Amino acid sequence: MADRELPAFAAATRRARAERGWSRGRLAYELEQAIRREGTEPPARESLIRMIRAWENGEHKPDDYNRGRLIKVLGSPLGGQIDLPGPATSTPPAFSSRELKTVELVAWVTDHSSMNFQEAYGAIATRAERLLAQPPATRYAEAHRRKRITREHIARALITYYQNGFPDGDTAIFYGACVGGVPLTLSVLVQRGWLGTAVELGSDQERFQLAHPGVFGLTDSLEGAALEAALLRLANVEVSNTVFINNPLYRLLDVDISQGRLEATVAVADFADYALTMDLLESELVNALAMSAPQASGDADLPGALQLPLRDAYLPTMASALALGERLCMGGPVALLAAARGGTRYRQREPDYVLLVQERSARVLNATGRLAVVPKAFHEPTIEATEEVRLSASLERELEEELLGREDLEGLAQGSYRLADPFHADRLSEPMQWLIDRRHTDAYRVECVGFGINMVTGNYEFPCLIMIDDDEWWARYGGQVEANWEMDRIRRYSSRDTAGLQAVATDPRWSNEGLFAFLEGLRRLAERGSVSRLALPKIELEA
Repeated sequence: MADRELPAFAAATRRARAERGWSRGRLAYELEQAIRREGTEPPARESLIRMIRAWENGEHKPDDYNRGRLIKVLGSPLGGQIDLPGPATSTPPAFSSRELKTVELVAWVTDHSSMNFQEAYGAIATRAERLLAQPPATRYAEAHRRKRITREHIARALITYYQNGFPDGDTAIFYGACVGGVPLTLSVLVQRGWLGTAVELGSDQERFQLAHPGVFGLTDSLEGAALEAALLRLANVEVSNTVFINNPLYRLLDVDISQGRLEATVAVADFADYALTMDLLESELVNALAMSAPQASGDADLPGALQLPLRDAYLPTMASALALGERLCMGGPVALLAAARGGTRYRQREPDYVLLVQERSARVLNATGRLAVVPKAFHEPTIEATEEVRLSASLERELEEELLGREDLEGLAQGSYRLADPFHADRLSEPMQWLIDRRHTDAYRVECVGFGINMVTGNYEFPCLIMIDDDEWWARYGGQVEANWEMDRIRRYSSRDTAGLQAVATDPRWSNEGLFAFLEGLRRLAERGSVSRLALPKIELEA
């Protein structure tokens, strides 16, 4: 480009950017993404903005590489021309004229990045349109690659990532167990004293405290890979049936757990703070594994060195994972339900416990398509944060919603927002009322059997056991137990089916937190359950 052409080029660049309603920050962001797609690490955002300012002021011309990127980003066949045509020659995506269902989350992106509302809205709409334009074969191939990444692949990748990150003198280890002689290693971080706690929930053994109001949200503005991942998450929500409701969650600040005692301090944060940051670590890892080993099978060796920029930013070390109060740490109870059962109408059988396992539906944001125990809940308030601060409140609410047909209090039923006391006794289902009337007796007992940090997302996990040790409940209400929208299917197992339980424990489709709760729940059931009802596989913890 001749120097005499600089003023014309500068004016054309300013005009093209202005007609699109883009700030220099937005143009810098789009250039940044174009550079990343080339497999190159872009310069800092501030450097790109300074470059754009120099181009628009006619101070110097872009090199051939950046000239080509401008052509791609501004949608212009610049070629040998000087002028950059305005949007009249470039038809905007049809999707951008539609109303997004994630408008509240567009505002969240605006509040947590340098993008204005229009820029964030357009960026999400554009990415949604690209997803819709993908050929079906491409979508199905990507889903197939992701599906072949197992719990073991994820655990091994994380162990490799954090292998040199244990703090000096720390006793934290990755949870491991042998089930019937088969070794299983999970991505759940545990410390001495965190397992075998047997805390009776809903009693004086459980003490949760809500921290005084304060600023517990994000402090850094999203940019680069973190911003792109958040935009893509919202674009995926737009084109799918995924449920995304920005309700409050309890954020864990501190925990002290031991035999028969659980004390914790929590604060309240928005679901979006988690879903658009820490929760993206799972999809980043699965995508990286799927792309690095597209033909991976259950026993394939996957590479240890993966490009994980979100993990590098949000959860880089073991020390950062253990510093609960210094990061965004969400999570909740994951419970194994064991209900006593007598004989069946089909055949006489010895008494046992019914054990339930779920297959997660495509409508949930995390652990999609994987196995988990049920109920599996976020610890979250619905109406009164102080009143519902105990872990048991979330667990019993989710038990009723996921299995006993109660309306979803987190907002799927809009009427639930108008209820002053959704937990009032006269709103309980009959099966739940039966349990509440027998709380803290041998007929119905809920225990927290441990604590761990799930290194997939940094979540806190409280594995729990819900034990109903009276045949009457299943005889009367077993036919009313039904999966809600979070599950594609319920699997049922007998506590006397040794081979079946061993087989399901070694199923590669488990989520790490689900298997953690399943194994710890079985270990507690072996200690507390009626011996005549049990024939459990042998479970030995690795030192």
